[in-house]
Amino acid sequence: MIHPKQLYDLLNNNGLNFYCGVPDSTLKDFCAYITDNSPKEKNITTANEGNAIALATGYHFATGKYGVMFMQNSGLGNTINPLTSLTDPEVYSVPLLMIIGWRGYPGKKDEPQHIKKGMITLGLLNTLGIPYAILPETKEETEKVIQKAVQYMHKNNAPYALVVKKGLFEKYQLQNKHDTHFAFSREDAIKFITPFLDENDIVVSTTGKTSRELFEF
Repeated sequence: MIHPKQLYDLLNNNGLNFYCGVPDSTLKDFCAYITDNSPKEKNITTANEGNAIALATGYHFATGKYGVMFMQNSGLGNTINPLTSLTDPEVYSVPLLMIIGWRGYPGKKDEPQHIKKGMITLGLLNTLGIPYAILPETKEETEKVIQKAVQYMHKNNAPYALVVKKGLFEKYQLQNKHDTHFAFSREDAIKFITPFLDENDIVVSTTGKTSRELFEF
């Protein structure tokens, strides 16, 4: 296991300090550390993974630096269009570092919706022509991987991916919880809406927390 601070420091020491993406349970400790230690303007949660690729691309065009994009592998499909029509070396050749939480890792029990994507995650990266490394469990090996990723991005002006297995990071508790000032939480909204549903109504919800809370309520 590695502490989120170790990865954060290694990235920062290599000039990688702009983050954007969609938070993931596999990366939650690392995302929490970023939230506590990065300026708000350098840690941006996007509406979806494709938006994050676009934002990291804009950041590179504006600064010449490399953005770090975080995501769960379940959202890898959302990145295919911008990766092939925007960042690919045969298009605009944009370097960025993708950190991907590997849900549905083959042979490990996980939620049903992650099984197929877990099986094809590395294959998708190969198809996209994006080299990757599975993030190792020691600081020393991780440092080598980060250096290799930076060297590749610098030489080829193209994306590189780090794939993260569940349980890699040591626990980190978010310290600075931000008040959103919204009147409803997600769960409050579900509790408010549900009583108005008729028993014959058909409800379509997400494959994540919303569906679980809706079922429980």
